[in-house]
Amino acid sequence: MNMGLYETPDYTVIYKKDEFEVREYSDFYIVEYQNEKDKYSDNGFGALFSYISQDNQENQKIKMTIPVIEEIKTEGQTMAFVVPSAHWDSIPNPNNPSLKIKKFEKGTFAVIRYSGTSGEAKEIKMIGQLESWMAANGYQKESNFMLALYNPPFVPPMFRRNEIMVRVTMVGN
Repeated sequence: MNMGLYETPDYTVIYKKDEFEVREYSDFYIVEYQNEKDKYSDNGFGALFSYISQDNQENQKIKMTIPVIEEIKTEGQTMAFVVPSAHWDSIPNPNNPSLKIKKFEKGTFAVIRYSGTSGEAKEIKMIGQLESWMAANGYQKESNFMLALYNPPFVPPMFRRNEIMVRVTMVGN
């Protein structure tokens, strides 16, 4: 999908109500930063940015995509960059051992969208709202929650697009 200058993963909106959406995503690839010594991925963005700026085994520049995806785990989080579809046939291997290429499996996701800056308190609040909405609409969580960040830091907070997303199934399916 093309959102202005940046490619985003392909998805179809199955249901939309206010800030909530249920989406069907196609497979796509990510390069994920995961480091035991950096559980909250403080150095994740720098490592991923270096990777797309030629710090890979092909010494190849890779176009920026959106969103940056942070998977929220019990002990910390990972951070991932969506690989542009033009590279799917031959994704350059990272030089950094904290970076891994992974397939993001297709599936159904419940999503809540919000603007402003995203910090832990706001993320916890949004996860709570998404969980309540899922429970009321018959969806059950099948993965960790993920934070999808669509804008660089210089975009004014009121214009930022942030999302919390989670893989779901219908209860009873």
